[in-house]
Amino acid sequence: MTKIKVQYKSETTLLVVSGHSGYAQNGHDIVCAAISTACIMSANLIERLDLNTNVIDLVCDEGYFRLEVKKSNFIADTVMVNLIETLDELQKQYPRYIKYEN
Repeated sequence: MTKIKVQYKSETTLLVVSGHSGYAQNGHDIVCAAISTACIMSANLIERLDLNTNVIDLVCDEGYFRLEVKKSNFIADTVMVNLIETLDELQKQYPRYIKYEN
C-alpha cells in the first residue's frame, strides 16, 4: 500500500509518499506509475517555473518521494495544491492501494 502524508505549517507544505501500492507486480502497477508520474512531474514543474529561487526540498528514491515547499511561493503552492488534488482523486479511485496518514 502507498502511504501519503501531508503536513501544513505556516509557510511550508510537506508531502511524503512512501511504499508500493501492490496493485500489480513491479513494472505493471498502474497505481504506482500514476502516483510517481504526478509527483515527479510536479517537482520538475516547480523547479522549472520557479526561476531558481530554491523554494523546494526534494528527495526521490525507489518507493519514496518527499517534497517540501520551504517558503510560500505562488508557483510552488499552486503546483502543490494540484498534486495533492491529483493524489486525492487517485486515492478515491484506488482506496485499497493508497492510504493517507495523519
